[in-house]
Amino acid sequence: MFRFLKELYLTGFLLGFKFAKDRWPFPVNIGKGVAGVTLIEAFILLGIQSWIEIHRGTRFHDNDWKSWIAFLALSLPNYYALVTLGHGIKFEREFAHLKKSKKILLLVSFTALMLATILFTIYSVSAYQHFFHIIPKSDF
Repeated sequence: MFRFLKELYLTGFLLGFKFAKDRWPFPVNIGKGVAGVTLIEAFILLGIQSWIEIHRGTRFHDNDWKSWIAFLALSLPNYYALVTLGHGIKFEREFAHLKKSKKILLLVSFTALMLATILFTIYSVSAYQHFFHIIPKSDF
């Protein structure tokens, strides 16, 4: 199970890395891979934070610069594991040699994880806004 979760994590890096790969130099592709994984983690943590605040009954103070620092704090361990230690780069090279069924399983599982993360985040933010009586700004 742990191996599958690790491969799912590496698949997230792979998809970010390969997205428009030919248009960008190698360092930018690495950054896209790390950013993709970090965004998913950030959305999961945002949903968890919403539920913590709801259960505490107290809002944390939101500052944009603190959010950027938190994103950077998430990015650094991902960069270290995926790039510095080479796990993401190695997986990117090995992915082409995996069985087709394994590739499909990883891609479908990652897509399901991404959709579940998006739905969890949307639901959590909606519950947060409802609990704290926050009315989202309307564009109309």
